[in-house]
Amino acid sequence: MRTVGARWATVALVVILAALPMGVSSYVVSFLISVFLAVALAGSWNLFSGTTGYVSLGHGLFFGIGAYSFAVSMVTFGLNPILSFTVAAVSTAGCAFLLGIVLLTTRIRAAYFAIVMLGFSEIAKTLVANNKFLGSSYGLTLPPLPNSLIAYYFLLALAVAVTLSFYFIYSSKWGYGLKAILADEVAAEVTGVNTVALKMAMFVISGTLVGLAGAMIAWHWSYIDPYMAFDLAVSFDMVVMAMFGGVGSLWGPVLGAVAMSLLKEGLSTTIPQLHAIIFGTLVIGLILWRPGGIVELVVSLRNRLKRRAVADEATK
Repeated sequence: MRTVGARWATVALVVILAALPMGVSSYVVSFLISVFLAVALAGSWNLFSGTTGYVSLGHGLFFGIGAYSFAVSMVTFGLNPILSFTVAAVSTAGCAFLLGIVLLTTRIRAAYFAIVMLGFSEIAKTLVANNKFLGSSYGLTLPPLPNSLIAYYFLLALAVAVTLSFYFIYSSKWGYGLKAILADEVAAEVTGVNTVALKMAMFVISGTLVGLAGAMIAWHWSYIDPYMAFDLAVSFDMVVMAMFGGVGSLWGPVLGAVAMSLLKEGLSTTIPQLHAIIFGTLVIGLILWRPGGIVELVVSLRNRLKRRAVADEATK
């Protein structure tokens, strides 16, 4: 019953968010766009790193590939938005597949994987910044969005799709294999789990979803350059948001993205001079205190309340 209630509550929340733009200001809509983007990015990163244990510090690479694929399709080749999104999805999926062949079939250690991904992201930034066809360091200007609500609903749908993807994958046969990989990859392979295929599949799915987010943001901004598209902050934010909420869990990236977005917005508007220091201190404090993030904190508090209720019942 509790699970059914949680599902209906989630559906109700999505319906409310879908109807919300009709009664709120443009500022709230703009803020929610950034929240949906954060949820989509953190959840996409969690789809791969949270299920396999391979921490990627360069997942922003796919954000940039998606953004540039979309921009070039619209600006240079004059494709319509739907075809441009298709090109962005195929491009990021293809790049993720090729990278996966290089990195995930060579048994590279998880620690080195993080550094190598970071290096690929920086290489991509340098290559784009020196390519005249891609606008060099000046970037590309895109036609403006007809309506900002397009970005709102696209990113809301993407955030929901990312969260549902984690739920259905982790509840399927793939989920058992991924849990085995996360626990002990060598043991999982010995017992018959196709570890390479599972890691490749999650890597491609994760990269494609990040690429779609990058494509939408490029259109929303109406401009993209290599320093925005391949900004290391995009990669690091995905990691921190997922860790802040709880890596490897369904709701962790959602809670982490929402909490960090609210904290950033609240601190930057009230104490702009110190907001970065305070925000960083709070994030580090929570991660050190509760490595499992907000999800672990909520579970701990719930268990404590249950024990207290049982103790109170026993004393009566």
